[in-house]
Amino acid sequence: MRQHLQFMDHILCLLISSSLEPLLRPLLRIVDRAPIGRNFGDVLEPLRPQYRVGEVAEVTFVGANPKNSAENQTHETFLTVEKYEDPTAAWHVMYNDASWETRFYWHKGLLGQSNATIEWHIPETAHPGIYRIRYFGHHRKQELLKPAVILSFEGTSSAFEVVTT
Repeated sequence: MRQHLQFMDHILCLLISSSLEPLLRPLLRIVDRAPIGRNFGDVLEPLRPQYRVGEVAEVTFVGANPKNSAENQTHETFLTVEKYEDPTAAWHVMYNDASWETRFYWHKGLLGQSNATIEWHIPETAHPGIYRIRYFGHHRKQELLKPAVILSFEGTSSAFEVVTT
């Protein structure tokens, strides 16, 4: 009899959980959180001021789950490597996340906190000059008893110089 009651308890739990699962699924998704005193896109580990061709420029930002960006197509890339052009006084995209020279790593942390590390393997064909790396993402925010919203953010590294020798 006791085993029968335990079996019925398990069946009841399964029925309740399976019928409530579609309602609970949005509540179970973890929201993204920036560390206290930081914002999404802030630089955590900055670049050096200068790199040589053949080296790897690496920067780490306060990040968010990349899946959020798949759900919201505000940006079409996670990253860009941009070069400053003096004649136009503007930044021009040279590489993005589809380029062989770039790498994007998402590091999942605890309690919704995470980091994004971007690497640029500076190719022999890179022209000397001033560059920067930009990160584009989306974070999931949810306030108590309100539906979750996906918000875009971006981060920009400090400018750095690429030299040939």
